[in-house]
Amino acid sequence: MAETASGAMAETAKTGAVAEATKAGPKATGASIADRNKSMADRNSRNNRSKKTTARATAAPPVSLPDAVDQALRRFDPRSVWFGCGRTIIALAHLITLALTPSAALLHPLLGEQPYPHCAGVQAISTYCVGGDAVSQEWRRWIMVALLALVASGYRPRWTAWIHAWIAYSIGVSTALPDGGEAIARIVCLLLILMGLADDRRWHWQRPTTVLGPRRRGVAFAAFWALRIQLVILYLQSGISKFGVPDWLNGSAEYYVLRDPVFGVAEPFAAPLLHMSGNGLLVSVMTWGAIIIELVIAALLIGPERWRKLAFWMDVLLHGAIIATIGLWSFSLIMIGSAAVAATPDRVELADPLPPSGRRPGRRAVPQDGR
Repeated sequence: MAETASGAMAETAKTGAVAEATKAGPKATGASIADRNKSMADRNSRNNRSKKTTARATAAPPVSLPDAVDQALRRFDPRSVWFGCGRTIIALAHLITLALTPSAALLHPLLGEQPYPHCAGVQAISTYCVGGDAVSQEWRRWIMVALLALVASGYRPRWTAWIHAWIAYSIGVSTALPDGGEAIARIVCLLLILMGLADDRRWHWQRPTTVLGPRRRGVAFAAFWALRIQLVILYLQSGISKFGVPDWLNGSAEYYVLRDPVFGVAEPFAAPLLHMSGNGLLVSVMTWGAIIIELVIAALLIGPERWRKLAFWMDVLLHGAIIATIGLWSFSLIMIGSAAVAATPDRVELADPLPPSGRRPGRRAVPQDGR
């Protein structure tokens, strides 16, 4: 019996040891999994740091100016809606001037000068001079209005850009009192010819369907930059020159502009604006605000695409305020249209070309009998 009791006790001890080992097993296994997870996390962290270090070490060097210009040239395409909108707005500015102003007013003789139009030398190519006395000036005016309507419609920009430049030149050199907008339009319309040479669209509202060749792309790119630089110089000069005028420096210039007997504010905004001009703080804000906006527009026009689009909307704000206060419709529209062209995107997505049949790819013609 003693042996039996001893054997039972031995078996009990062995069973207890096994149970203790079984209990310890999961704990030991859990600790091992946690250690492995921590080890894997450490390795992933080291790998991520190594990748970041390698990426910094292998990062491309700064792009040089010639390379940046080459990249910008390769992706440039002027055939955008912005280009078309700019052309249309400038053409409408000229159309409004001619349609609403009789020829006798545009060609009114000035004291001490020969009667207008002046047709000597290169000015003989003006629309006001071609054909001599055989065509009346009123007929010329309405012919120009019709041609400008064609330009504004957006039809065949490659060819109508020449017509627009011819009319802009004619208005600038042949009318008695052209304003600053006409001088700007002559330069802009000449540059639009060079940009238009790359535009093979039927309508400038359409997306292009053909790949632009390198020569026309290069000419259009150079003209695009020339236009932007012209506008930058113009707005810089306009903003900086105001610092030399005491009325602009002391913030009172808008008071005199709004109350000018000839070019001052007109209806329907006359009453509220004249009332506002009696408040010194508001007058100072309007005066200095105009200077600040001009300088900001100049800075934005030299920048990337998103900056140029912001410059366009600021241009709309500035010249829209000029239209609302003192008029100057033609000048303001010319400036807004020029800013729209300057905001032309860097890249234009091509549309799907039409097959020779005129149907979209993948679209089958429906038989006449409906089957």
